[in-house]
Amino acid sequence: MPKGVKGFIKGHKHSAETKSKIGAANKRNRIIFNCDYCSKKVEEKESHYKKTKRHFCSRRCYYNYVSEIMPKQEQNAYGTGYSPDEKNKRIKARSILNHYLRDKKIERQPCEICGLIKTEAHHDDYDKPLEIRWLCFKHHREWHKKHDNPDLLKETV
Repeated sequence: MPKGVKGFIKGHKHSAETKSKIGAANKRNRIIFNCDYCSKKVEEKESHYKKTKRHFCSRRCYYNYVSEIMPKQEQNAYGTGYSPDEKNKRIKARSILNHYLRDKKIERQPCEICGLIKTEAHHDDYDKPLEIRWLCFKHHREWHKKHDNPDLLKETV
């Protein structure tokens, strides 16, 4: 690039040294994780990984997760879910819990069933936001399948 010229110039080619630096920068800070739907190993930038709660190897896996695993009430397109009062009560309970976690007044516990450290909070009663059970992703979904809709469990077994 000519000295003193800044910005993009059409037709400009990077030098081999610059290409190697760009390649090295793209390989740094990568995380290997398992897809939440198909358990395939995937590599992604750490900054991208931290942005979301669930991680998928492809859009197809995400769509399959939404249609097969995610409860209908949590899906954005589900129009006849919980009443606005019920939704607000749930949001408030989760918010209170998140503030307690942030302020370290409550500590995240391992899964009650398998002992896995990466857990989710489950509220049996949203009127009591601090009475929770800690379950891993797998056991949390199983609990909801068993207790929210018993017919779902018969289909999967």
